[in-house]
Amino acid sequence: MLYLCCPYTHPDPVVREYRFQIACRVASKLMQAGIVVFSPLSHSVPIAQHGGLDELDHAFWMSMCLPFLQHSDELLILGLDGWERSEGVREELFFALGKNKPITLIEEGDIENLPKIPKTAKRFLQSSILTEVYDAN
Repeated sequence: MLYLCCPYTHPDPVVREYRFQIACRVASKLMQAGIVVFSPLSHSVPIAQHGGLDELDHAFWMSMCLPFLQHSDELLILGLDGWERSEGVREELFFALGKNKPITLIEEGDIENLPKIPKTAKRFLQSSILTEVYDAN
């Protein structure tokens, strides 16, 4: 199973909605390619909105999502604007590193080519799920 991570929290709700939509679109592309994926944003945002939960409660959502990362085989980080400053992405990244899970970081411009990954993608350990590589140049 592939765990899909990207930043979410932002003071502007338009930015949060954009990030949610991108996460859903990427999860859909991966699923269409036959890849089992868990997207925390796609899972938690609707639950929070329909269940009266605080969608910005970082500690709560990490406690709900990290068990999925524990059972995932790899981590895919979407390098959307702000990913380097995201507390959630940082926590998921270090969790995956601590468990020796393969990690792939792609830029936003590479999303359309998924599940193919550009040669320029940053990788930590070798992926067994995202194996198809292309030359972006």
